[in-house]
Amino acid sequence: MPIEIKELHIKVNVEESASNEVVYNQNTIVNQEVMTAEIVQKCTRKVLEILKERQER
Repeated sequence: MPIEIKELHIKVNVEESASNEVVYNQNTIVNQEVMTAEIVQKCTRKVLEILKERQER
């Protein structure tokens, strides 16, 4: 006879030391800045490509 689970509760507690949290936050900020710079560069390249294509026509 099969068992049917109608509701499942999962509870998790995560604890980290304060020093790990500071390092994580610093790495997150640096990663966000790098990602933002990469996105800006890609957008700039794309805009320049589009402008160049329009000038060639």
